[in-house]
Amino acid sequence: MLKVLLINAPARGTEHEAIVVPPLGLAYVGAVARQAGHDVTILDAFGEGLTWPQFARRLEAARYDVIGLTGMTPVFDTTRRAIAVAREHARHLVLGGPHATVFRDRVLADNAALDFAVFGEGERTFVELLGALDSGAPAEGIPGLVTRQGAGPARPLIADLNSLPFPARDLLPNTHYRYPLCGSARMTTVFTSRGCPYSCIFCDKGVFGSGWRMRDAENVLAEIDELVARYGVRSVVFYDDLFTLNKPRLRAICEGLIRRNHRLRWKAEGRVDLVDADLLVLMRRAGCDTIAYGVESANQAGLDYIGKRTTPEQARRAFAETRKAGIKTLAYFILGIPVETYDDAMNTIRFARQIKADFAQFAILSPLPGTRLHEEAVEKGWYREVPAQSVGDKNILRPVVISENWDERRLVSIVRAAHRMFYLRPSYVLGSLLRVRGLGDLGELCRLGAGMVRYVFGRRKPRRKTGT
Repeated sequence: MLKVLLINAPARGTEHEAIVVPPLGLAYVGAVARQAGHDVTILDAFGEGLTWPQFARRLEAARYDVIGLTGMTPVFDTTRRAIAVAREHARHLVLGGPHATVFRDRVLADNAALDFAVFGEGERTFVELLGALDSGAPAEGIPGLVTRQGAGPARPLIADLNSLPFPARDLLPNTHYRYPLCGSARMTTVFTSRGCPYSCIFCDKGVFGSGWRMRDAENVLAEIDELVARYGVRSVVFYDDLFTLNKPRLRAICEGLIRRNHRLRWKAEGRVDLVDADLLVLMRRAGCDTIAYGVESANQAGLDYIGKRTTPEQARRAFAETRKAGIKTLAYFILGIPVETYDDAMNTIRFARQIKADFAQFAILSPLPGTRLHEEAVEKGWYREVPAQSVGDKNILRPVVISENWDERRLVSIVRAAHRMFYLRPSYVLGSLLRVRGLGDLGELCRLGAGMVRYVFGRRKPRRKTGT
């Protein structure tokens, strides 16, 4: 048996984070490692809001056989810093997650303190690595694992997601998590499926793949029963890329929730071309509070370029049907698409108001490593890294596409205009106040509103890059 610590690194600074959700990847890895007989602890430093000195003190005098960390490329500077702090406290240091997957060929060379890196889905690989370390067997050649001798073969994706134990939430600081659309209710996130069968050029499929794999409805409902009974959860955000793909399963989940009468509020991700009016009514009865749709653009040329395979008219219908069912909507939009002009992007902003989205998220098109967009941007000389400017950015520098239609000034201008035109309308502000359900919700709304005003009217200084 090995003593294992899994770490979610602290934030860069101490500013209030609007979204703080469980590191479910670590919780799944922790669950399978514990199931294999190992002594597992999770330190969610981000979730607990630890400062870097507090994080270092939590590791003082501690010693582990294995410390595992996860990291995404936009915030990998924090992961790198956590690696440096953790190095002296572990015999073996392991990195997993999206960054390790995309950069598997160089991640160990770039990070001398690491011993191993896991690419792709981590559960089976991590447990096999722990077994090798515990028995003294060689780790080289383990599928999904990078060692100093090279990378093993890719590990097949987990076909039966029902075979996984539920995430080890008992190892997490569950009272610390929050999400703006959940208000002040005790919330958590849940994965009921992995992968996405669609092929948008800005999505990285490196970890979960392009095939859609689902957990059975009864397996999902059993986890929700545990969330309510053991953790007092009142609000759930389904973090699947596409929760609504399989309609019979969706219907079974909704009917199960209605029978249980947990009175949960929940949010999920859908597609505008998969909307079913009868299912929307059933979802509302089952507690669905919000559906998020990737609208992306109001211009067909832009939708075709990013490979969305939808139309603006499908978006209009989806939002009308969802509103009719009594479910709130969140619309995702992408600005700075190379085949669109500034006027086209303004059309998208107006479209967000026309479809009467309750919430909208506007982001600059970002060619992240591991995506087809990144390959094209590099090939065409479009790739640039500029100071992050979107309201929710965690990047220090954001990869953007600088094309004939878009330079940095226009990108900054359009994303600020989008938030101003959508969120600072008097009618929208009044409607938001009318939706408040309690003092906790009001406090969160005020914090978000103040942040939006500072973002739209303030000046943001470029932030220096601290490492990738």
